[in-house]
Amino acid sequence: MPKVSLIASIKRDYFNLPLFMWLALWAAINTGPWNLSGFGAGGLATLNAIRGIAPIAIMFVSFVLLSSQKRHPRGGMTAPEGLFWVYGVAMVVASLPVESWFNTAYWGFSFMAVLMVARFYVASGKPLLQIVRLNYLTWVVASIVLVLLLFFARDVLFEAETGYGLVRKASEVAGGAMSRATGMARFAAIPAVLAFVMFWRVNGWVSWITAAGVFAGSVSLVWFMQSRGALFSLAGTLVFVMLFMGKVPRVIAIVLFVLGLGGGLDMVPEQTQTYVVEHATRGTGVEGLKTMSGRDRIFRNAWQAIQEQPILGYGPQADRRIIGENAQNGLLYAWLSGGLLGMLGYVGGMLAAWWYFLKIIFGKFRMGSQARDMLIMTGGILAFFSLRSYPENTAALFSVDLLVQLPAMVYIAMLYRYQTEVSQFFGAMNIRAD
Repeated sequence: MPKVSLIASIKRDYFNLPLFMWLALWAAINTGPWNLSGFGAGGLATLNAIRGIAPIAIMFVSFVLLSSQKRHPRGGMTAPEGLFWVYGVAMVVASLPVESWFNTAYWGFSFMAVLMVARFYVASGKPLLQIVRLNYLTWVVASIVLVLLLFFARDVLFEAETGYGLVRKASEVAGGAMSRATGMARFAAIPAVLAFVMFWRVNGWVSWITAAGVFAGSVSLVWFMQSRGALFSLAGTLVFVMLFMGKVPRVIAIVLFVLGLGGGLDMVPEQTQTYVVEHATRGTGVEGLKTMSGRDRIFRNAWQAIQEQPILGYGPQADRRIIGENAQNGLLYAWLSGGLLGMLGYVGGMLAAWWYFLKIIFGKFRMGSQARDMLIMTGGILAFFSLRSYPENTAALFSVDLLVQLPAMVYIAMLYRYQTEVSQFFGAMNIRAD
């Protein structure tokens, strides 16, 4: 067969309607129903109105296209998707009694639009191959967005020893607010996890130095942003990844863990220990970790609101409307927004993905190195956002977290489906997904 150039291959495999719909969802981040009044105003207002209506339009277009599309025998909806659908529908139903119904339901529809486009992406071709491509696309977009945010914040970002709080001084991005330090750290954590896996896998000095450089740069940025949630989530994720990367990384992870429990940190100079603790906790020490910038109070207020209406919930963005502030926790946000059923759907979707991951990683499946690396990468992404869901809402709402986490979850579930039906999916360079 004639060789296909890299550019021609990218055009063939990625330039399609599902890709542009997925990019449109990324473009809709940082907009909302308040932007819809900008239609006809011209300029940036009209552009933001188009961005704002994109999730709603894309959801309906995807539904129409999926309804007329022939389903692949192995491309049916996975358990994580189905359970997230339960959560999405529960949010919309819970929004019905709200006075400004559309402005509330908008966020539930936007959440479902992500599910719909991911399903359309998978159903548009060979399912396993398509979900791999969707993950690749998502990682590239996230990295590009990180570079753009750093560019826009370049004038103020490195004015001090920490980026925490400084990005708020940066210029707006496309009429929206600049990402906070927590958001910037989240973006940086994604390439950090991917590069860390590749660090243990690549061959050749050039590839190894590239992986090490990306990892070091990304981790340094997370450290600089001083977001406690991202710092501790990334640290836990890296230890988690090392456990599945082979004997040497596993031994290193276990030794570090044992040294930490057994007082091995005493070998580190006290001045260094003090600096690390003070920086990681933003000078608040152990007490700061207990209160988490007032999150203990927020959690109590959210739980009280949940107890007053535990079954139905209050609809999307309920934390802002009911308790007057960000819930700062994925489970509490899901319960507030979708009620008990919605919360069970959200948590169940994540648990289902974890169940598939553990079944594959500890199962006796024949798996090529590429498939295993992809599994660990997506498992690392899932681990990071699972840990981050304690101090942040993460994928419980239409967000970057959802756009990154969902493809990882679907890949894990889809890989398990294929592993139970065929013996080998990854050849030397290609995926057997037909």
